[in-house]
Amino acid sequence: MKKALLFILVGIFTFCISGAGAWAQESETTEFTLEEITVTAEKRSVNLQTLPSSVVALEATALQEQGKATTAQILEAVPNVTYRSGGNPNPTGNIAIRGIQRTQESGATNEVLPAATATYVDGVYQGIGGNYDTSRVEVLRGPQGTLYGRSATGGMVSFFTNDPKLSDFTGNVSLEIGTASLRNVSAAVNVPAGSMVALRAAAHYYSRDGYFDAQGGQTRTKEGRVKALFQPTDALGIVLSLSAQETKNSGGGWQQYLTAPEEFAYKGVGLNRPITEGAPAKYRQASINLNYDFGGSTLTWIGGYHDYDQSGLGAEEVKDGKGHADDTAWPTYYTHTEEVRLASDTEGRLTWLIGANYYKHEFDTTIFSAQTSWLPPDPELTQENGYGAPIWGRETAGSFDNYGIFTEETFNVQDNFRITAGLRYDKTKLNQDVFYYMNGNGTAMGNVMSPPDFSGTNTASLLDDKHDYNNITYKLRFEYDATQDNMLYFLTATGFLPGYTAISPKMGMVNGAFGLVGWEFLELDQQKLTSYEIGSKNQFLDNTLRLNGAVFYYDYEGYPEAVNIRLGGGPPIFSGVAVPLTVFGVEVEAEWLVTMNDRLTMSAGYQDIKITDLPDTVTYVPMGPGGETVPGSDALMLEKLPGSPPVEATLQYEHTFLFGNGGSLVPRAELRYNSSHYLSQMNYLMYGLGEKPYNYQDSYVVANIGATLTSPDGKYSLSGYIRNLLDTEYKSSVQLSSSQGPPIQVVPGDPSTFGLMFSIKF
Repeated sequence: MKKALLFILVGIFTFCISGAGAWAQESETTEFTLEEITVTAEKRSVNLQTLPSSVVALEATALQEQGKATTAQILEAVPNVTYRSGGNPNPTGNIAIRGIQRTQESGATNEVLPAATATYVDGVYQGIGGNYDTSRVEVLRGPQGTLYGRSATGGMVSFFTNDPKLSDFTGNVSLEIGTASLRNVSAAVNVPAGSMVALRAAAHYYSRDGYFDAQGGQTRTKEGRVKALFQPTDALGIVLSLSAQETKNSGGGWQQYLTAPEEFAYKGVGLNRPITEGAPAKYRQASINLNYDFGGSTLTWIGGYHDYDQSGLGAEEVKDGKGHADDTAWPTYYTHTEEVRLASDTEGRLTWLIGANYYKHEFDTTIFSAQTSWLPPDPELTQENGYGAPIWGRETAGSFDNYGIFTEETFNVQDNFRITAGLRYDKTKLNQDVFYYMNGNGTAMGNVMSPPDFSGTNTASLLDDKHDYNNITYKLRFEYDATQDNMLYFLTATGFLPGYTAISPKMGMVNGAFGLVGWEFLELDQQKLTSYEIGSKNQFLDNTLRLNGAVFYYDYEGYPEAVNIRLGGGPPIFSGVAVPLTVFGVEVEAEWLVTMNDRLTMSAGYQDIKITDLPDTVTYVPMGPGGETVPGSDALMLEKLPGSPPVEATLQYEHTFLFGNGGSLVPRAELRYNSSHYLSQMNYLMYGLGEKPYNYQDSYVVANIGATLTSPDGKYSLSGYIRNLLDTEYKSSVQLSSSQGPPIQVVPGDPSTFGLMFSIKF
């Protein structure tokens, strides 16, 4: 089927190049411009081209037609934005904008580690359901601490779903099939109920097998949402929303490995393990969005509540070559958010906004990890004392509270010159109890055995851990209109992440062997980022060419980097270090309506992220027959912060064929380039330190093609696409440790995939 789809799409492109005048016609008018894009990035509706900030708006229908359904796919073409898959309960927690990543886990961290990029769905922090019945996605690059508070250190990604409408009974259904038994079905219906009330219901089902092992990589998601609009007057509008989601993932099967730094092995290397289906992850969410127009200003209240549960045995995973499965209980895990703000209209010499927010996260979780396989040969292990042996466990309970007040004003000094100033105060309170234990009954190879030993130094508790953090963030911006279509701006802004405390194992010599000697607190203070940005937004050629760009520099204090060192197969050393970063970068985006029917889009980003002071942390290195330890200063090897490619670029072209009956055909092609980069940090004990070690990814190009055929009345459409047309092979992540040689476990990027989607509107 893929070959047939490729033949059809290539035929369409060939036909486009040679001309299709016999059965399709170009628009006869020569008057055309790029459409205006409205965004709400700064909590008010404005034209994207008049917003002096680095914002990207993605139209949902275009994403759907290109087969971009997951968060990673949606963000892949946005310059200086990187997605690395994160786990529940916050699957969008590993979005990095301009290189600013989430806190690196130390192996003993807890549930309160915030993401570095804030995500919102319909104004609800970390909301669910943003990838179906969606209208648009907005990406804000740069710290947004003044308006959005914590976790907006690197920026923000905001998903907007369709609201109910009072006017018409409408709906839509789409069905997508493709590679790896893909089934992606969504439907929505809008029902007016009188002159003041309307309902909108949407449902989504997503099912896909694994790309490299069908059963081992299965994922299934079922979700739905109901919205109700109540609008008794033109001034007052209230939208109530209820959402639910359930996701199941499977693990096991053949794992993917690197037998050499650039050689992938998909089967026949490593372990082919039993297929296991993890416990379903269940989300529920309720929200309210109220707006009241006073005539000159608008009052907005957004309240949200969502909880999460994934109690039960998780899917089997692999780490450091050994298998494990986590048995988790979540009796309490919920988040409650409130925001109230009052904003003036954008007309007038002074525009202003004041607001306050409240955030509460309460958690009570237990995670128990059991060994499911081990590295052979290990003569001390048998099926009876090795399989299912407890590895470690953690019990965490507590709450995380945040209170914030904020304001932002823009003053028009002249018709073409404006100054914006923003200020925010946040108080964050952390209260947690943690109980952590490890199985001390182990072998010389680092495996564990039953019965477990949780006595003595193998157990630690962190009781009644309380911390208060206070933060002030600011924004100062100057914007100048050189002409009606050309604007320059300069801004400086700050962002923050609160600190945290966790337990870390302390390693040393025990009875002549290197092992666990106790526990110590891992405390890292707040992270603070100050940014400086110069940008320009421009329209040329009678608004048929849009060209925007920005240059930025960051000074980042206290970025936490976790160091995980294993010595001779022994237990790990977890050490958390706070390092200073500087980031310099450039972004350019262009959109050119070459003709009424030809559109060319280009975007590119460059970022240079440096650790300006490599830490002189102590690493315990057994030396000589007496097991003496010496301090080392090579805990971190890479000065350039890994995880984000220095250069990214995307080029897309599409042509619209207009049929005589009013229908259309839009073929498109996309090239995406990522430069070479490291995927993770290294220390001096890690193997593969060569010109291109295992966690180094060479530069690569991914090509995507597709086409959409739309009926004359716009009710029916058929889209086809092939992503990664040339089947480019690249690493998404690598499980790198200092105790294990090749083969090395790898998570490859998506292979060549295809899809067909049929949509109906009524």
